[in-house]
Amino acid sequence: MCKQDPSILHTEEIFLGEWMSRMGRCKILPVTHKTKSEENIKKEKTDSKKVAENVKSEETLSEKNDLGDDHEGVIEPNSDASQEMRAESVEITEDMMDQANDKNVAAIDALSNGELQKAIDLFTDAIKLNPRLAILYAKRASVFIKLQKPNAAIGDDRVTEINRDLAQPYKWRGRAHRLLGHWEEAVHYIDPVCKLDYDEDASAMMKEVQPRAQKIAEHWKKEVKERMERVKKTPQNERAKREEEARGQSGALYGSFPASFP
Repeated sequence: MCKQDPSILHTEEIFLGEWMSRMGRCKILPVTHKTKSEENIKKEKTDSKKVAENVKSEETLSEKNDLGDDHEGVIEPNSDASQEMRAESVEITEDMMDQANDKNVAAIDALSNGELQKAIDLFTDAIKLNPRLAILYAKRASVFIKLQKPNAAIGDDRVTEINRDLAQPYKWRGRAHRLLGHWEEAVHYIDPVCKLDYDEDASAMMKEVQPRAQKIAEHWKKEVKERMERVKKTPQNERAKREEEARGQSGALYGSFPASFP
């Protein structure tokens, strides 16, 4: 090849190889890129699957260790979540407001007599007549709590928007979440009660749910940190790290020429 084209002797590759040979260095070998075999690809997939299974197992164990079996006082959710109500845009007359007030009084009487379902029906009738009166939703929610129907108590989504300064709707939604074991949501709704209108019952409930909510927050903070550490240790990342180190070592070989090298 050199006889056919003498100019090739002056190329950088030939000169560099001759210089390193004289200096006692190893010969420069062409870089080859190995393709992953099907066997290696299959092994990587198997390793990834094992890592995922281990991560899931470790997360479950970590959650049990951190949170424990914290279900004291928690009940099963009920199915009747959304409740009957009338559109707020409807025009409400004075006669409708009077009728709503009569239904409210009758509902309170039924409640005092232990007729819980009748009280709910009467509160619902009052809400249909005057859907803008937030206290009616709160009273109905309190009865749902007595009937151990927390989802029904939560179902009135717009109640806290009707009157944000009324503490009662927050209180009963907070208690409903507490019954479901939704500790963080319970804190979210009970906190405004303590600020808007101090209530001993709400204060006691806050002391109960806040430590549990804090424990959950600390658990997930720890879980995120541990998950990031596990991701760094996956086979793919370990392999990438080794390849990066190998490239760094190869680069160091070419970066050690004497200062007199042209």
